[in-house]
Amino acid sequence: MENKPSKFWKAFALVLLVLNLTLIVFLLLKPLADHHRMQKEGGDPGRFIVEKLKFNSTQETAFDKLRTAHHDSIEILQAEGKKLRKSFFDGLISDAADTTKVIMADKIAVNQKQIELLTYNHFVEVKKLCTPEQKIIFNDIIHEVIQNLQRPPRDSR
Repeated sequence: MENKPSKFWKAFALVLLVLNLTLIVFLLLKPLADHHRMQKEGGDPGRFIVEKLKFNSTQETAFDKLRTAHHDSIEILQAEGKKLRKSFFDGLISDAADTTKVIMADKIAVNQKQIELLTYNHFVEVKKLCTPEQKIIFNDIIHEVIQNLQRPPRDSR
C-alpha cells in the first residue's frame, strides 16, 4: 500500500495539472471572447465604430465610402503579400540563393508597410469625419479596433 506522502504528492500533481489546463483554456479563449464582444457591440469593426462614435447619417455614408475603398485596397495588397510569401517559401524547395531570399523578404516588408500606412491613413480620414466630442471617443477606442482588425475570428483561420 502507498504511504501518505506519496498519495499527497500525486494528488498535488493532479491539482496542478488541472489548474494548468484550465489556465491554458482561458488564455486561448480570451482573444475569441474579445472578438465576440466587439461583434456583439457593433457586428464588426466598422459597425462598432459607427455605433461607438454615434455617427449621423452623413458621417455614416462618408465612413462607408472610406471603408469600402480601404477594404478594396487592402485586399489587393494582401493578395500580393500572399504571392510574395509563396515565392519566398518556394525558395526552400529550389534552394534559393541568399540574395534572392533577402530580396523577397524586403518585398514582403514593403508590402506590409504599405498595408500599415494605408490602414493608418484610413483612420486619419475616419477621424476627420468626427466632431470634437467624437474624436475623444475615437481616441479611446482606436487601439481596440486595430487589435480586433488584426485578429480574425477563429473559424476563418
